Amino acid sequence: MCNFLEVIGKKAELHRDLKIERLQLGAEYMWLVYYDSVVNSQETIMFIWNSGITSNVSYDDICMRLAGKPWSPEAMSELQLGRVVLLHATGEQAFSFQGVPASLSRSIEKPENESMPFAPAVAFMEPLTTNIGLIRKTLNSPYLIAEGFTFTGGATKEASLIYHSEFVNKELLQQVKSHLQNASHRDLQTGQDLMEILGCSRFDLLSPFYKTEIPMQATSSMMKGRVILLIDGEPVAYVLPLLFGDFISIQWDRQLPLIIMFALRSLRLMSLLVSLLTPGLYVALVSVNPETLRIELALSVASSRIGIPLPTFLEMAFLLIVSEISIESTQRLPKSIAASITVIGGIVLGTAIVDAKLVSSLVIIVLSISVTATFAFPNYLNTMNLRIMRAVIVVLSSIFGVFGLFAGFIAICFYVCRIEHFGIPFMNFFDFKKLRQT
Repeated sequence: MCNFLEVIGKKAELHRDLKIERLQLGAEYMWLVYYDSVVNSQETIMFIWNSGITSNVSYDDICMRLAGKPWSPEAMSELQLGRVVLLHATGEQAFSFQGVPASLSRSIEKPENESMPFAPAVAFMEPLTTNIGLIRKTLNSPYLIAEGFTFTGGATKEASLIYHSEFVNKELLQQVKSHLQNASHRDLQTGQDLMEILGCSRFDLLSPFYKTEIPMQATSSMMKGRVILLIDGEPVAYVLPLLFGDFISIQWDRQLPLIIMFALRSLRLMSLLVSLLTPGLYVALVSVNPETLRIELALSVASSRIGIPLPTFLEMAFLLIVSEISIESTQRLPKSIAASITVIGGIVLGTAIVDAKLVSSLVIIVLSISVTATFAFPNYLNTMNLRIMRAVIVVLSSIFGVFGLFAGFIAICFYVCRIEHFGIPFMNFFDFKKLRQT
């Protein structure tokens, strides 16, 4: 029979945090094997002694008391999930049981990327069990189901599919479960991996899910028939599927009177159109179709461009690139530095560019309106798709003018209307039978 102790000893030479300790239990001694980076050894030993170990207890009795199961070195990956192995003194028998996890998590904090006034200052964390607990506290219901899934690709990853059994869309649930079960052997480390697991292409512009770090927003989507996917190690919840309504509506809106709620959502919808079309419309009217402007407005635009060496399209493209660089840089920097970069990039740099006669002041105004409107949406991640579509419309407008502007907008409308995830259309928001529940 293979000596487990020798095999583990060789592995311990390659793993700094793999520990092998001698432990006296009853009349015999045993070997305790665990990863001290994921297991609290002191509390685990106390748990063993508190399970009723006596001086004449046998190896089999200890296994039963600790709810252990037979173990072999082929199941070494179980130790990374917090399990502990007890080896017989001879090293030829072993069983594993769940150890007391080490404290690896931080305290629950408020959301960093999403904001809901007067909402609980609670955000998802990295541990999977903690996130499930947050959802259970937010939605106290006996119909709340949390199914577990394990992905064993390059690294083992735990996930949980959470839904309300009374309200969930049965077709949606069946398809999502089928995709997750069929991909149990695959790797799950990134959003692109998840898109492929759910049957989508990594090159799709719109993913089949959206992320939220607020438990109240996740449970709100779940009560409308959708499902939530939590992945261990990620401080967000994946809401399936992504709908158009997620761009303009949030649960907090329902705290306001109905008229104000619809006014806010109408404002966000208008902001979407302004952000998407304003730069392209300016380029089309100034560089390709100036005859559509009133003579007074045309003269005003022409006077603002006196001495500008760049064509209108290059002006807009240059500023769009600068604004995207500024946005991305502020997202990666600490908040104290990001505020300074925003002032430098937005005010100092903008004023200097206009004074240097590189771009006209009117382009700065148009771009500022478009960029400001982009961030009128509830979720920052949803704006990335919009920024790519805006760049495409600017290019089409510079070539075909107003015709290119409307052709690009209509093409985008056709594209989003044909998107369907798990049998649910992306534009499901405009189903007026369900508008009252949105």
